[in-house]
Parts: sequence; C-alpha cells; structure tokens
Amino acid sequence: MKKRGIISDYLPWLILGLIVLVLFLLADWILKDKGLAIIDNIKQIFRRR
Repeated sequence: MKKRGIISDYLPWLILGLIVLVLFLLADWILKDKGLAIIDNIKQIFRRR
C-alpha cells in the first residue's frame, strides 16, 4: 500500500469547501440588494434552537 501525504489526500476537499464558501458569499452579496441575506437566514435558524 502506497503512503500518500496529507495534502494530496485532503487538498481536493479543501478546494471544494473553499469553492462552496465563495459561492455562498457571492450569492449572499448578490441577493442582499433584493433584501435576502443567506448568512442572516442561517444565523436565525441556529438561534431558534
């Protein structure tokens, strides 16, 4: 069994996570003009619990 480094194992997942985060932030920034804030909605969901 060939040993692989931590970076080669987790780099694709880190890149994917960063892409998803950037997409959420862009969507939030675009939708703020329309009165919708995704981040605020997510915060409200967690505050209810």
